[in-house]
Amino acid sequence: MTRQDLIAALWHGRDPFAGPPADLRPADLQGWRSIHPYLEEAVIDLRPAVIVEIGTWKGASALYLARTLAERGIDGTIVAVDTWLGAVDHWADAGLFAELRTEHGFPSLYRTFLANVLRAGMADRVVPLPLDSVNAAELMRLRGVSADVIHLDAGHEEASVAADLRAWWPVLRPGGLFIADDYDRLGGRFPGVTRAVDAFCAEFGVAGPWSHRGKCKFVKPE
Repeated sequence: MTRQDLIAALWHGRDPFAGPPADLRPADLQGWRSIHPYLEEAVIDLRPAVIVEIGTWKGASALYLARTLAERGIDGTIVAVDTWLGAVDHWADAGLFAELRTEHGFPSLYRTFLANVLRAGMADRVVPLPLDSVNAAELMRLRGVSADVIHLDAGHEEASVAADLRAWWPVLRPGGLFIADDYDRLGGRFPGVTRAVDAFCAEFGVAGPWSHRGKCKFVKPE
């Protein structure tokens, strides 16, 4: 699928980056593990047409993927899925809560993401999808959109991660690559992520996961 195909399927043909506001926020690419070997290798090895990122935050890793596609001459698109409302840790932690930039009692983080993509000149490589993870996956299935690569960095609670894995597994094409962030066999800050991924791979007979520097990856059998 091309970017235009994705906009037709997910946005009824209306480009979400059309008519950007004149007062863009300054660039702010604060994030975590936004540059990682697994992300670069996914682009180089699979030459994906569609990458889905669940949990985009300010867009740093989505833009890293977009730049890598562009540098390699690959005509791929990143579907950036997020509510831009934050997860439980963003509301529980005062520092992360401030990053949501609430206006009139409502997070305005999407404006930061929008500005980052436009300032990077990557609007032609990114399609935002402002839905929660489960509903976004259902929309993708309804529209017949499959992903070559999925990068999951959404909620960190075990139940949330397990639900995301089950929701997005049907969207990933056979032979496609699934990458999950915050995976740490030594426990780490979010042990629920590791438990959910390990249980999912065991239940579905998936080889792996292989892990490196806070992320893990595994391949959907063909």
